[in-house]
Amino acid sequence: MLLIGGCAGSGGSSGANGAARSGAAGAAALRGPGGGGAAKTAEAANLAPAQAIVYTASVTVRAGDVTAAASRAKQIVTGAGGYVGSEDAEETSSGSRPGTTITFKVPAARYTEVLDRLGSAQIGRRTSLQQHAEDVTQEVADVDSRVASAKATLASFRALLAKATTVSEVIRVEQEISQREADLESLQARQRTLARQTAYATVTLRVDGGGAPAKRRTHGFTGGLAAGWRAFTAFVGTLTLALGWALPFLVVAAVIGLPVYGLRRRRRLSRPGAEPQGPA
Repeated sequence: MLLIGGCAGSGGSSGANGAARSGAAGAAALRGPGGGGAAKTAEAANLAPAQAIVYTASVTVRAGDVTAAASRAKQIVTGAGGYVGSEDAEETSSGSRPGTTITFKVPAARYTEVLDRLGSAQIGRRTSLQQHAEDVTQEVADVDSRVASAKATLASFRALLAKATTVSEVIRVEQEISQREADLESLQARQRTLARQTAYATVTLRVDGGGAPAKRRTHGFTGGLAAGWRAFTAFVGTLTLALGWALPFLVVAAVIGLPVYGLRRRRRLSRPGAEPQGPA
């Protein structure tokens, strides 16, 4: 283990010294004749990396034809270089689509433009919009730095494995290499996830039906007849509903009331009547 620690320490020290020497050489090259301004510009650029933003949005629109609105939305997104991440379409037994939810992946550079078009009259009438932006610049920089450090450490252990002379040393170094490789793979997976999240914004579009124009009302005799029929059917429906609601109570009342009524009637008939009085 002392051999492993010593080699890792020397590898890290030599890597640091090499990096320092290469950095000094680069700075000296930039500080050539009249190169002081270029050096300051390069240093400022290194200290201020580009921002990494994760954009997410959710927009809801109402349209008369859900299928056509969804097709136009897909054309807008694919025309901007994006793609459909997932789609959840609702369908009735008749084949109509009362609504659909589509998740789009949109290039971050065209996020604002595409979002405006998805919420415009091209798709339908926008009813809600929610946006969220998360700055992950620091996390991206931290993960990149840890990946570079893990690669350097793994290279040191691989160099140490070539110098191992005993079986125990080989086993210990291989165990360290296995652990370092697992850590590196985890960091690289997170690095790829952040790259995808910052390169493509996530926009969830919800298209609701119900935007069809209202039915025309007919005036005159035909309109009155239609209105009367609607009123009649509504009355019959209400009457049927009331009868259905009261029917269980009527059945219970009949089951209890009829035996009671029969018993009382039988008692009245069984009473002896008043005897008629004869002539005085």
